[in-house]
Amino acid sequence: MRNLSLYLCLLILCCAIPATAQVKDITTDSVTSSIPKSELVDTVYVPQTAIEQLGDTPTVYVMPLGQQIFENKYFQMTYIGVPLVVAGIATQGCTSQHFKDLRDAYVPTFDYSYDDYLQYAPAAAMLIMKACGVKGRSSWGRMIVSDVFSVALMAGIVNGLKYSVGTMRPDNSTRNSFPSGHTATAFMAAHMLHKEYGNVSPWISVGGYTVAAVVGVSRQLNNRHWISDVLAGAGIGILSVEFGYFFADQIFKEKGLYNIDKPDFTIPDKPSHLGLTMGLTLPLAPIEIGNGQQLISTTGSRMGIDGAWYINRYVGIGGSAAVASMPTTLASDTERRLSIDAATVALGAYGSIPMGESSRFRANLKALLGCNFIDNSALLPEVMTLDKAGFYYEIGASISVVARRHFGVSVFCDYGGHCFSATHTPSSQFGITREGRYNYMLHTTTIGATTSILF
Repeated sequence: MRNLSLYLCLLILCCAIPATAQVKDITTDSVTSSIPKSELVDTVYVPQTAIEQLGDTPTVYVMPLGQQIFENKYFQMTYIGVPLVVAGIATQGCTSQHFKDLRDAYVPTFDYSYDDYLQYAPAAAMLIMKACGVKGRSSWGRMIVSDVFSVALMAGIVNGLKYSVGTMRPDNSTRNSFPSGHTATAFMAAHMLHKEYGNVSPWISVGGYTVAAVVGVSRQLNNRHWISDVLAGAGIGILSVEFGYFFADQIFKEKGLYNIDKPDFTIPDKPSHLGLTMGLTLPLAPIEIGNGQQLISTTGSRMGIDGAWYINRYVGIGGSAAVASMPTTLASDTERRLSIDAATVALGAYGSIPMGESSRFRANLKALLGCNFIDNSALLPEVMTLDKAGFYYEIGASISVVARRHFGVSVFCDYGGHCFSATHTPSSQFGITREGRYNYMLHTTTIGATTSILF
């Protein structure tokens, strides 16, 4: 009789739960321990009591582990700001000097004060929209309290670091370079704008961050900050807003909250992008200029823009424009400071493959052709007269991630071939008897990162 009762119970259980709904209850340790580890990585197991019943069919909503991480509240608060601060710390020293050399090579006299005012533009846009009645995330009171917390955190951290770290500015004016206060203010203002109105339109956020990026680049062009100062300042500005709004949320709860900030982590159908690239350039071989003489280059820096429009998910067309500077010496006269300053423009094909089904990570390739322009005066103008332009080709590979619907980051490795011609004049000073026109090739590898707007 007991066995008959057991069989009846099992029959009822099998009828109640259709075979198509695979549900596992992990309310006991014994059941949890029986779940294979491989399943735990990719599957969320929901207690049976929590399953929503739609008619007679149980429905389970399963969130992939990667999506769980990206949509975690604390990950959202830190996944942009923390890497920027870490990058700022990591690029101090010789790396920052490389990017200063790049600035000195192309715009040594750049000196404009527009960034003193532009840093406040995103905050001004936020206040104007609020005053015009555009409904954003918060009421006036809640927004002001959130922003006061953010400003207080940013100002405290920036000034505390400025006067404790004591980094000399690149123009040798004062020892309060790290981090950049202008950049921190600009990215704080841009992130405030994003918090309040990013849900109205993602392009409002894109506009705010673009302005902030212009401020950061301008601080370097004005020779007031190292790239490490700018990266750290951007991260501090973003983190200050995240924690400022977090503290205000603890105080106000649901009061004065109109539109909850839910970042859009959906993956674009096509990986079309336009981004700012920066990296370190490594020459692969010296340049032979005759009579055993060599031009020997060392690690330099490269910065530019890169973009592509994709025809479908896998194939696109686009191009890049960049400037690079590499410290160079003559093998027979290592005391003489030379430089290979090369600007490039190139167009070509782009390819991209998702790393997994519906993955936000992608592997990318590109093959470009174009022109390069090398500054003659920075090399040996007494001996070599370079042509104004030469042939250039570039092959690159990268790994990219969709951080948000309209924002992506990638790390890349590019190979560049710079072809150029020069007319030689014999010089006893440098021990060169070569005369006439000769062709040369400069081989480089650039390793760096790109931050992109996705469209």
